[in-house]
Amino acid sequence: MGREVVSLRKLVIVAALIVALAVPVAAIAATLQNGQNSTCGDGFVGSFHFVNNQTGKNAPPATLTVIFTDGTQMVAPDKVNQSVQQWDVQSEGTLITASTNLPGNLVLSDFSCTPIKKK
Repeated sequence: MGREVVSLRKLVIVAALIVALAVPVAAIAATLQNGQNSTCGDGFVGSFHFVNNQTGKNAPPATLTVIFTDGTQMVAPDKVNQSVQQWDVQSEGTLITASTNLPGNLVLSDFSCTPIKKK
């Protein structure tokens, strides 16, 4: 029984360490603050401009993950500054949400609609 108690204690300690390490990682992710449900409607494509500010000085380029009703896109930044990163994304779907692995604030900065050209 003594070995079982020691093994259980080790398991509890390892689990606590995993949780402690996971919490800070989850806390730094930026999730979209505005713009959910933006859509252009049938016959149009939406151009979405996202900005993640307050990323911390010289943060490495991050991937933006955007979920639309017509699919998920993972996009590299178009512009990286000292503490701001920006992405341009196009979709015919409705914007559900977006996130990066950076700290700070992620916002939909600009949104416009363009008619889809018929072939």
